[in-house]
Amino acid sequence: MSAAPPNVLVLLVDCMRADALGGRGVPTPNLDALVGRGGRFTQAIASASSTTPCVATMLTGLHSPRHGVRAIGAHRLHPRATTLASTLAAAGYHTVAEMTGPLGAESGLDRGFAEYHVRPASAYLSDAWGRDLVARLGRGALPAPWFLFLHLWELHAPRKVLPPFRGRRFGKTRYDRALASLDAALAPLLTALPPDAVVLLHGDHGERVMASTLAYRWYRLRRDVLGARRTRKLEGHETDVYEDLIRVPLVIVAPGRVPAGAASDQLVRQVDLAPTVLDLAGVPAPLGMDGVSLVPALAGGRALGLEAFLEACGRVRGTERDRRRAWRTARWKFIEAPYAPEVADELYDLAGDPGERRNVAAAEPALVAGFKAKIAAVEAGAVEAGEALSAEEEAAVEARLRDLGYIE
Repeated sequence: MSAAPPNVLVLLVDCMRADALGGRGVPTPNLDALVGRGGRFTQAIASASSTTPCVATMLTGLHSPRHGVRAIGAHRLHPRATTLASTLAAAGYHTVAEMTGPLGAESGLDRGFAEYHVRPASAYLSDAWGRDLVARLGRGALPAPWFLFLHLWELHAPRKVLPPFRGRRFGKTRYDRALASLDAALAPLLTALPPDAVVLLHGDHGERVMASTLAYRWYRLRRDVLGARRTRKLEGHETDVYEDLIRVPLVIVAPGRVPAGAASDQLVRQVDLAPTVLDLAGVPAPLGMDGVSLVPALAGGRALGLEAFLEACGRVRGTERDRRRAWRTARWKFIEAPYAPEVADELYDLAGDPGERRNVAAAEPALVAGFKAKIAAVEAGAVEAGEALSAEEEAAVEARLRDLGYIE
């Protein structure tokens, strides 16, 4: 008799940097315990530095030129893109998405979900919404097998810091204190899960964080007085593809499939999440995905030899000149501004320059040409624009982005 398919939770924490797992000196006992139960990738690379394109990549296993979502708002998933939720639903899974931030249904990311809930960004796991979700899981209210894509907003600005975690013991920055708060809020959720559930902990993209609380307060004061447009943005994401914005955690807990304590420093990508989930669920992946299953890298130590295409869409409601495209290997990072020719190409040897301070593009023309060709090959598969948003959908997107502080 074959084993029952596992319940699967993708726990996506917005703005979760790679160093949020054990690297910031913040006590996170619940996250530490989760990591200890599964396998961890230390070189997981986001596909973009903003939420909506990253989630579209996770849910399709396609590079962004092929799924068509290349900005935070006003882009709809291409009609021919098959989603992870659709594939799992066809295999008998009950599919649920708990979304927030910019991930409205008008993006098309609801495709294949039996339930697609979008809550206000002010509703956190520690609030009534979170308690209700935990109660649903605890009493087995989701029909099994279920797939739950849970998007959390605690680390995104303004960052949710619970009263017990406001002291310096929990870090110098608001980001660190929000991380400690999130860890505490995760405890009842993780306890409510079935013991054999598959859990993937991931970040959509990283975050640029101020070094100290005092510096952050002065920064916020300047923005309040002078306005966002007259103050250089020192925290956040969206505009670049540097390491603090595209390095994210990826942990896979899969009893019987992934050994507890396994770790890999191989480069892996968000485009690999969908085929990995399907592999863990025992469901064949659709033809044409750009990603591959990551299970063999943790379960058997197989070398995958992956490289990553990534991009930044720039400011919300910006222009194509803001766009950046990049190619990342285990050693190199190449960045170009395809619609701003006056902006110099960038190339960093991350083995000796992890802080990306020495641009060696001029000294390595052959490498630059090779990386440009790889980017062009991905872009060659770009799909035509999908169905335009209706006036009502555009108004909903505009209102949501304004509420989130992305536009004024």
